[in-house]
This record gives sequence, C-alpha cells and structure tokens, in this order.
Amino acid sequence: MSILAANVKPLFKELQWHQASEYTLLALLAVSLPLSWRIALWCLILLCANTLVRIFVTRHVGNPALDRPTRICLSLMMLFYLVYALSGIYSNNPHEALSTISTMLPLILFPLVFLLTDTHYLTRRHLSLLTYLMAATLTVRFIIMLIRSAFHTIDTQLFSSTTDLITALLTQLVTPAIQTMPFPELGRMIAIPPFRVAAHLFDNTMFDSRPTYLFDPLHHNYLALYILTTIALLYTELTRHWHTPRWHRLRWFIILDIALLSAYILLSGSRSGMVAWVLLFIACLAHLAIARHQWRTIGIILAIVALLIGVTYWASPKTYSRVTSTARDLHRGDESDLRQTLWRSGLEIAKERPLFGYGCDGYWEALFQQYRSHDHLGASISGLSTHNQYLETTLVAGLVGLSAMLAMILIPALLSLRRPHRNLPMILFTVVYAACIFFEATFGRQMGLLFIGFWYCLILLYPLSPSSHPADA
Repeated sequence: MSILAANVKPLFKELQWHQASEYTLLALLAVSLPLSWRIALWCLILLCANTLVRIFVTRHVGNPALDRPTRICLSLMMLFYLVYALSGIYSNNPHEALSTISTMLPLILFPLVFLLTDTHYLTRRHLSLLTYLMAATLTVRFIIMLIRSAFHTIDTQLFSSTTDLITALLTQLVTPAIQTMPFPELGRMIAIPPFRVAAHLFDNTMFDSRPTYLFDPLHHNYLALYILTTIALLYTELTRHWHTPRWHRLRWFIILDIALLSAYILLSGSRSGMVAWVLLFIACLAHLAIARHQWRTIGIILAIVALLIGVTYWASPKTYSRVTSTARDLHRGDESDLRQTLWRSGLEIAKERPLFGYGCDGYWEALFQQYRSHDHLGASISGLSTHNQYLETTLVAGLVGLSAMLAMILIPALLSLRRPHRNLPMILFTVVYAACIFFEATFGRQMGLLFIGFWYCLILLYPLSPSSHPADA
C-alpha cells in the first residue's frame, strides 16, 4: 500500500488543472459506480461540463491520442445508441420511448468525452489507480455487508430452534461481561463461536432456494457485473507486475482481493454472476496457457478450485443446487422457471417483426399478452422485461439493432487480439459483460449503462496509454 500512496501524488503533480479536474472526476466515477448510480450520474454531468471548459481553454477539439481502431470502437457505441434512438420514431409509445432514449445517453456521452479531449496525459499508472479505487470500494462494501449479515444472522437465526439451549448456556456464562459492554450485540457476537455464525450465514441465509434475506441489497446482476469487471482488471494488473520485484507485496494483496471478491459473488447468490465467473475463469486460464505457458500455475489453480468446490458441496449442498439450477432449467426448457417463460415469450413476439422490431418501448403490450398466454399473470402485472439484453434489443430494433449491439461488443475484442500488445483487459471485460447482459436487460438502467459506458471507453485507452515505468511495457 505504501507503493500506491507514493505513486498517487506524482500522478496529479504532472497534470494541468483541467487535466487534474478531469482525472479527479474519473476517479470519483470509479468509486461511486459500485455505490450509487445517482452520484455517478452527477459525476458524468460534471465530466461533460469539464470537457466543454477544457475545449474553451485549450482551443482544441479532438483526441490525437486515439488510433483508428479505437475511434471505430467508440463510434460503434454511439452507433448502437443512435439505432436505439431512431427506433423511437416508429414506436407506439413515444413518451416512454423518449424517457428510455434519455436514460441511455451515457452510451453517447462517454465516447464523446474521449473523442473530443486529449487523453495523452493518461498513463498506465493513471488507469491502474482507477482499477484499485474501484477494487477498494467493492472490498470495503463486501466487509460492511459481511458485518451487517453477521448481525442479522445472530439476531434472527442463531437464537431459534435447536440453538436456543446453546445460546442460553453461553449467555449465562458471559452475562456479566455482556452487561458491562456498551453494545450488547457485540457481546452476543463474541459469545457465539464464529463457526456457528458462518454456518448459519452460508447454509440458511445465503443459499436457500428462496432466500429470506439478501446479502447485499444492490441488484445481484449489476453487482456481479461490477465485481467481475474488477476481478478481470485486477488479474491484468497481477500478470503485468508478477515479475516486478518492488511490487512483491502488492501481488499478494491483489490475490487476496480477487479471492474476497470471488467470495462476494458466491454470497450474493447471483446465478448469472456465478456463470459469468466461470467464463472469466476459463478465459484467464486460456491466457495463462496460450500467452504465458504457465502450465504449472494452471495445475495448482485447478487443484485449489476443485478442492474448494468439493468442500463447498460437502458443507452446503444448497450452494451447489443454486449454481446448477440455471443450466438445468435452460436445458429442460422448464416452464416453471420464470426466466425461461420471459425468454420464450420475447422470442415468439420477436418473430413477428424480425428486421426493425417494435420500436423503443413499443413491444410491451404484445409481450404482456404473450405472458398471459403462458399463464404467467404475475409477470404481466409486474411489468417484467425479458431479462436478456440481446432479446430486448431485438424487440426494440430488430436484427438491425442486434447487429449494432453485437458489433459494439465483439469488434473491440477482435481488434484487441490483432494488436502487437493484446488488450487483455478489453478481452476479459467483453467476456464479463457479454455474459452478464445475457441474464439481465442491463441497458434499461443507469446503474448498468454508466458502468459499461465508463469502463468500455477507459479500457480502450489501455494499449494507447504511455508506460510510466518498465513494468508497464
């Protein structure tokens, strides 16, 4: 951590005031995105204002730091937004269409910011610091949620049924100590052995088929997107600094943080997050095998993961059941699974207008009728979307819109493979968010749009950013 502290001050010392203000807003975005999309939205508004001020002060428009492939990728995000916006012309719900088009503005504002202002000042150290800030934010959030869940488990789980006797005995033993403490809850926490808290927390609270208590109140699909993107970026930092002697301590902090964030995914109960984690894990192993030839490391990692899976299955069978239920339901096409019904209903109405779709927010009536035909009145009454961004885009703008979205997702990853120095963060980020949007209509909420727009544009700059020291090369 002393390395990070020593490197932060020079990063700002080298910048002019308008560059420092821009980078400060980027740092605030990295911190606020996992906490509050409202704060992040205000940061984006200030970032756009700073861009206008910077253009006025420097009398310069454009970003000479960008090469042609990067400009193409940024333009693809803007193209996708324009296709979505133009679909509002033939929508039968123009007021809702205008609201949705306004919500999706981050997909055009972020690319414009990076196309209009010079980013030569952003070195790899600047981008790495943004990664560490987001990782620190999520780690602190995870610790807070652990403490919160532990207190909730003690209050609602540990003092019921078969634990009553043990609790009573322990309370009798430590009553004098508890009474002298300012916080009785803390006394009860000390009185109960930690392994009992962990057992109830994992087995009865987190992985029940219908959990009565959420580990984190943030929507689990978006939380998974944040965590997995952070893991992907931390993995990139880990491989980049693995042979740098002065980063020896930081390497172990990064490994520990990756482990903590992986546990965060598990505790969040997000099945889509677990599926995406597996895909990211496979992509990282492929990188170690193809680019690094680290066969021994791969073997050790696989052995550790297999051991953890075995222990998890033995200790908490509900965890295994929750992880595998999504794949099983999709394979069987089980109508009892709500997500399966949502997807099937969306596909059936998409066939009626395959080329240009129904227009922005113009498909809801047809979708709700399809829900009712499948005897899912609850989905119609609740106004549920299809929970699949690929299908949602097809309903809005047809195959034209789907093609624009697939181009935005795949072309940056393909271009990254062709670079002399492959853009590993973009490849891993593509794996993460392409998997996450399969289980959620992510572009329908600011918390997804702001995050994807922000990191999509920043990660494109990674191979263009000048190195600050030999390890960056």
